[in-house]
Amino acid sequence: MGAVLRLVGWNLALLAGLLILAELVFGGWLGDSANSDLQRLSIYRDVTWQLSAADKYGRADTVSYRRDSFGFRGKYGTPADVAILAVGGSTTDERFVSEGETWTDVLSACLAERGAPTPIANAGVAGQSSRGHILDFDIWFRHVPALRPAVVLVYLGINEKVLDGRVIEDDVQRYTESGRPPWAERLLMKSALYGLVTTARGNFAAWKAGYHALSATGGAETQSRRVDRLWRDASAQQVMVGTADHDRRQQAVAMQKKPELEAYAQRLRVLAETIRAFGAEPVFATQAGGSYRRAGKTISGNLDDYFELAAFNAVTLQTCGQLGLRCLDVGAKLEFTDGDLWDVVHTTPQGSRRVGAVMCDSVLAAGIAPVPGRRP
Repeated sequence: MGAVLRLVGWNLALLAGLLILAELVFGGWLGDSANSDLQRLSIYRDVTWQLSAADKYGRADTVSYRRDSFGFRGKYGTPADVAILAVGGSTTDERFVSEGETWTDVLSACLAERGAPTPIANAGVAGQSSRGHILDFDIWFRHVPALRPAVVLVYLGINEKVLDGRVIEDDVQRYTESGRPPWAERLLMKSALYGLVTTARGNFAAWKAGYHALSATGGAETQSRRVDRLWRDASAQQVMVGTADHDRRQQAVAMQKKPELEAYAQRLRVLAETIRAFGAEPVFATQAGGSYRRAGKTISGNLDDYFELAAFNAVTLQTCGQLGLRCLDVGAKLEFTDGDLWDVVHTTPQGSRRVGAVMCDSVLAAGIAPVPGRRP
């Protein structure tokens, strides 16, 4: 009996040794390719996930989601190459849009095709608002070696409407999507075995979800189709931009939201000052929602959502004018259609192409690209 226990003990010790060796070789315990200060962040870094979007927009293959050792998405070369740093919430992070298909990827490809190649790093963080964007510079961006973008492009507006409910999500040192303590999250991000388990679990979940052919059979309603249906149900509600009725309703919302809008304007000023102190040019871009649609000057669908976001977009543009910034009214140019969104704010790859194309036209029209070169 003793010999059996010794044999089991030796095997367990050997297995433990092999696991420790695997962790040391494949994990992130012996150093970090990024600055060590980045280890304080709770955002995902050095991760590649395969996710299912079958229930969201009927995608047959899996979504490849990757954040590098600096916490960025996209192919931009090295931090020293970054000309535009794109900042935003989940509509910039785009968790369920694959590598090469995000609006920042589309913008980068479009600029290159039109003779203005511009390396763009995507620093979108799900849940963040302007408050979090301000914090990012001190606790994140300044710790990325050689990161000196000429432009910081901030795509914002939607998360400002619910800022009070997501304050904690703005802090990329304290907030974790998993609900685990930040120290535990950071330890797990270093573990090779944990990465292997989560990748396998994600792939299995994706396989299970993809097994139900949501889009091919038409038997189940994807979230994207539900968004389209809800818009059609409300599409009888319409208003024309520029009419007295439109202006009256917009003014009423502006008065109702005056404290929130004034606080937002102040945050924009601080954000602009923070970006300038970082040595870059601040560029703000407005947003559009998916519960309503624009066709020329006609807005149809959930008009309450439209007027609320329009109030924040108006403050963005007004603040840009006051500060002398070059800003992009992307929200007023986006004309979403069926299949563009998988919920009322997040785009499918089709919608991301639309956002990226409008952003590209806007960036070029404003003279922001080609970027004259990153700052020294």
